[in-house]
Amino acid sequence: MDDVTPELKRLLDFIDGKAPEDEFTRELDGAVQSARKNEKWRLDYMTLQMHYQEKYEQGVEQGIEQEKRQSVMRMIEAGKLSLDEIALYSGLTLEQVSELEKEFQPA
Repeated sequence: MDDVTPELKRLLDFIDGKAPEDEFTRELDGAVQSARKNEKWRLDYMTLQMHYQEKYEQGVEQGIEQEKRQSVMRMIEAGKLSLDEIALYSGLTLEQVSELEKEFQPA
């Protein structure tokens, strides 16, 4: 900590949870307290967080579906299982497996 300016050290201490020690960190603390009390900002932040969570969950679902699709394609390619068995093991419907089979034309 010897290679930082005193001002930067006070800022880093403030960020670390210590009480503000100079005018700048006191002003910063006031701005933080004001932001925490701003109900519109809080609502906007919560709404944004909910939106991010929804997008994350959609991404997870898409990833799972893509993984299922790839697994089914590998099973079709192997040619060792019937479409009924592939549907049973993959959790997809027979119709979905049949559609994937139509898309997959082994060379």
